[in-house]
Amino acid sequence: MFSTADRYWAGHLNCLPDQLLTKPFDVVTHGEELRGYSGALGLFRDGTATVSVPPDREEELRGLLAGLENGCTPEQFAAALAPVAALVLGPAYLGYTTEICGDDSQARALNEADAAAVKDLREACGEEEWDHGGSSLEVPCSGVFHDGQLVALAGYETWGETIAHLYIVTHPGYRGRGFGRSAVAHLARRALTNGLLAQYRTLDANTPSIRIAEALGFQRYATSMAVRLAPVP
Repeated sequence: MFSTADRYWAGHLNCLPDQLLTKPFDVVTHGEELRGYSGALGLFRDGTATVSVPPDREEELRGLLAGLENGCTPEQFAAALAPVAALVLGPAYLGYTTEICGDDSQARALNEADAAAVKDLREACGEEEWDHGGSSLEVPCSGVFHDGQLVALAGYETWGETIAHLYIVTHPGYRGRGFGRSAVAHLARRALTNGLLAQYRTLDANTPSIRIAEALGFQRYATSMAVRLAPVP
């Protein structure tokens, strides 16, 4: 399972698969997949870290990161880059599974006929929450209806032709009732049937969301941390 994730993340961070997460702290520079991304992106696991930085700011960032060669936490990594940071995203749980354990009997695949229901759910959640977990019907989606109302929506984007990156949003008035879990289970099974590796990512601080992931069979692969950089004055 993790070999597919290793190949994806090695390509994304621009290193060899056998280089990924093998050193206490390894800095590489952005390749094609992160071209134009003005930020530092790192994966952390079991005392190892691989971090990718923009090539045009490599010298500056290596200077700020000096002293972390023997390893660090995601928080220490972000703290080192605080002088040039515009936004910190993480630390985040990154998990994968090839087999879903949860019940998906409440969920079904969505289609264009569900557009009005999706619109109503989006309005109920608000823009910020939708930006974090909402999905368009242009991608594969599964949903749960309750009394004719869409109360949970899961969607996925395909990353690198191998990863199904899942999103989930639940109506604020229907949380804690298993609807989101059912939608994720249904969609993840669809992704697995399509030959993709199901990926679940959420902030480490979101303990309930991580519990849902683990209950569905996801296993932590790594912790991610992204630091978007402020423009050079």
